[in-house]
Amino acid sequence: MLKLFDRLPDSVTVGGKRYKCDFDFRNVLKMLDIMQRDDICPDARDYLCARCVCKAPKNASAVYDALCAMLFPKAPQTGGKRLTSYEQDAGLIRSAFRQVYGIDLFRAKLHWLEFTELLQNLPDGNRYEEIIGIRARPMPAPTKYNAKERKWLLQAKQSVALHLTEKEAAKKYDADVGKVFGGLMGMIRKAEAAEKEVNSNAG
Repeated sequence: MLKLFDRLPDSVTVGGKRYKCDFDFRNVLKMLDIMQRDDICPDARDYLCARCVCKAPKNASAVYDALCAMLFPKAPQTGGKRLTSYEQDAGLIRSAFRQVYGIDLFRAKLHWLEFTELLQNLPDGNRYEEIIGIRARPMPAPTKYNAKERKWLLQAKQSVALHLTEKEAAKKYDADVGKVFGGLMGMIRKAEAAEKEVNSNAG
């Protein structure tokens, strides 16, 4: 976290060498996009990510690690849920910045750390924060009094749900297969136990 007397960084230093960087939020978003790809090897990923913000480094992996440490500090805990997408929520984010800060993200040049700080501290009263609140809000346990509330919240969550990434879709598929397999094994065990009981009684 930057202190009030800190300046926005414009470089990283690796192995005693300083690499001047352009940390405009667009460049870092391109970097994030590459980081999520599974079709390139780690070394190529490190190089392409570093190239988004600085000239081609010889020790790309070390520069990449330094960039990640600076640009992506540990995110706040959200119960494991992803609450936003820079791609899916792009229009909402642009509208919120214009509404709250008077910043036009189509034209403005913002350092990534400034951009994320402003994004994380958007006040209530804009559609983006409203949608984040719906995604984060837990479903209440059913009671005889809250059927309408649960129905509304479920529909609201479905209407603003984030699209699954390829990794998330694969993870969900594996989990679903595991549940089905676990259910089948449970049925088999119950059937075996019932058969043993019948045979025992018959004996």
